[in-house]
Amino acid sequence: MDNITPILKDAQDPDNNIRLAAEGKLKQLQERNRSNFLLSLSAELSSEASPPECRCLAGIILKNSLEGKYSEDNSLLIKQWNNLDPCIKSQIKESLLITLGSSAPQARHASSQIIGRLAYIETPSERWQDLIGRLLGNMAQQGASPTLKQATLEALEYVFEEENLWFDKDTINGVLDAVIRAMNHQAEKSSEVRLAAVKALRNVLTFANFANDDDCRNRIMTAICDAAKHDEAAEIKHAAFVCLTAIASNYIMELEPYMETTLSRTTEALGLEGGVETVALECIEFWSTICGEVIELRERKKRFAHAIPSADCHFTEKPLCLLVPLLLQTLSLHQERDVDELNIFMSAVACLGLVARTIGDAVVPLAMQFVEGNIKVADWRSRKTAISVLGVMLEGPSIEKLAPVVGLLMDRMEDPHMEVRGTAACTLGRVLELRHSPALDKRFFTNEDFPRIMAALSKSGKDVPEVSKEVCGAIYFLARGYDVAISSEVDHSKKRISSELSPFLGGVIDALLSASELDMKTPFGLPASASAYGALIEVVRVSNIWDLKAVLAIIVLMPRIMRRLNTVLDAKAISSDDKTNKHDLQALLCDVLHAIIEKLGNSLHGDKVRESAPFMLLQFCRVLTCDCSTARDKAALTIGALARAVGPKFLDFMPIFLQYYSVKLFSPIYLEAIGTIFHALGDEILPCCDHMMDVLYEGLSQPELKPQILACFGEIALAIGKIFEEKYLQAVRKELKEAANPRYYDEDKVDYGNQLRQGICKAYSGILRGIKDRKSGLKVAADLVEFIEAVSEDKSRGTSVTYAAVDVLDQFGFTAESWKEGLISELWR
Repeated sequence: MDNITPILKDAQDPDNNIRLAAEGKLKQLQERNRSNFLLSLSAELSSEASPPECRCLAGIILKNSLEGKYSEDNSLLIKQWNNLDPCIKSQIKESLLITLGSSAPQARHASSQIIGRLAYIETPSERWQDLIGRLLGNMAQQGASPTLKQATLEALEYVFEEENLWFDKDTINGVLDAVIRAMNHQAEKSSEVRLAAVKALRNVLTFANFANDDDCRNRIMTAICDAAKHDEAAEIKHAAFVCLTAIASNYIMELEPYMETTLSRTTEALGLEGGVETVALECIEFWSTICGEVIELRERKKRFAHAIPSADCHFTEKPLCLLVPLLLQTLSLHQERDVDELNIFMSAVACLGLVARTIGDAVVPLAMQFVEGNIKVADWRSRKTAISVLGVMLEGPSIEKLAPVVGLLMDRMEDPHMEVRGTAACTLGRVLELRHSPALDKRFFTNEDFPRIMAALSKSGKDVPEVSKEVCGAIYFLARGYDVAISSEVDHSKKRISSELSPFLGGVIDALLSASELDMKTPFGLPASASAYGALIEVVRVSNIWDLKAVLAIIVLMPRIMRRLNTVLDAKAISSDDKTNKHDLQALLCDVLHAIIEKLGNSLHGDKVRESAPFMLLQFCRVLTCDCSTARDKAALTIGALARAVGPKFLDFMPIFLQYYSVKLFSPIYLEAIGTIFHALGDEILPCCDHMMDVLYEGLSQPELKPQILACFGEIALAIGKIFEEKYLQAVRKELKEAANPRYYDEDKVDYGNQLRQGICKAYSGILRGIKDRKSGLKVAADLVEFIEAVSEDKSRGTSVTYAAVDVLDQFGFTAESWKEGLISELWR
């Protein structure tokens, strides 16, 4: 056995040359004789004469020799260990057990970890049968030192960390006895030992018969609840609540007899001064877990009413009602909001929300008493906390019980403090997200409330950015509620369901434009622009096009957005942040104009879109030349919408578009817009056809564009039918046959090959539907059959290709149905 102490010492030398040389020697020793190397490391770890830093490094290297970062590394290391001489392995394991009694904490810790790792390797094959007995012997040893017991318990923690191991009942009971005895603060005076015992219990729990053995369960719960008492050390209380959380997540139904005790420990943990942060956080996590399990159980019972047992969790309702005042008290104590307090505050808020979902209406009187006592006090933090409480209890209780919430929020929208106003607006947004839909039988706010809400939103949208951003979110969810209602309409009279918005639409639009106002000095700032424009899009989409007030508001909005887009296009962006924000703004403004075009273009007021079409098209084309793919795609989609809205007269504006029509701008979305333009113009596009097709042919030379261009050919054929058949069919057939060439479908091009075949399928689909001449159709059909047969023989094709091929066959009406069914069967084989 080598003396590796000097080498280990040099391996930690600050001199780079000395350290690298030592690392090289260690590697040589390992490669020359692995067995001897591992034995030397274990001896170094157990030697009291060696320097602590050398023992620590020896432990790290030994552990890394047994456990790798990746599964394949682990398999190799386990195989290498198993191939060692049994005598060598026994000596190493003995050294590890001896090290548990060392005076060096780092050596003990390393030994515990390695013992746990070896238990994972050796236990399944029963090659370390006396391990648990040796560890329990340490715990039962008369006069055993606290350090030995602490390290032994830590080793047990690591041994039972692996849930896939199996131990017999007697072994588990013996371990539980030792662990629970070590947790007893009367029998065990060392807090380090008691802490190690609680941590070990957390892992042993997985193996205990907690669900079915009443005696076992009572012993465990008594020990944990004793460890969570107020007079224990904070670390021990924290570990005890970790155990309780683990039990709650696995054995919720078995906790009924212990709810009163755990609530008592909660009161002690949170305390009059809010408790220690780590303990308070884990205590709150325990109750959050309780609520989460109850909610999940109820959801499962709804989905599988006949499969889930009838047991319920009503026993949790009383303790949860008693928990609410403790959580509210915790919020009051931690609203100063340094980092530690913020953690506790946010955890308590989240837990309160889960409690509301769990006990429903019962939470309201408890929470409202707190809200009413704090929402008008002088301290702004207390007012903000009161509003936060309103926001988290929206999902559980009934609308009737929550009726006062809207009035309270409206009052706070006028609060003198910015943060209170912002929180009120955010909470109103949550109300509208969760509880607003005109389609509901019972609405969260009354018709009398609505004008006040709209006035508050219109006014607060012009507040400071921190508030206006939250207002934009509230307006977004307000509009989304009407979107749900409109999508469920079944008769013409209900198309006016969003008409209650119309009288307020001008004010709302002004508020959103104010929130997203461009600064002429730095026009790319985005404090609230994204949320403001997102809300604006939703407002436009759900507005009632049959209502004159709504139409006028949108007509006025269109040139204002056009001017903003022009300002952004003309402004110079110097910094990288400015460039990013400029691109984001271009994309957002294109989205807004897209919504306006679609809303007005399909109405009696489409002439307003046509009047502005040349200027808008030029703006969108300018966006097409920017460096941001997202902005370019948004512009392309909006050009397509503009073409649909204008119709055949879009031909008048094609000279503008054709200036920006080139292969270098092609993208899947851009090519989709090309198809849309062809559909919008129909035969009127003839003067531009040759040039546009020539550019598409040119694009086929770029492999990444080929699938989308072929699909675009299908859309063009469908749009212009006879013109395509007469002028372009032969050339496109040739390109489709070339694209089916096997050279595109090598093993290293599977993904690309799948995309290409989908593009071919889309092309054939459009062509077959677009051409009218039967003779030409039969020629295309023959091409398709040849292509499909080749596809069916390629077993490496993707599922998406099979679906695309079946889909095009379903549209194929040139042959007998029985033949088609046979080919489809071949594809699915």
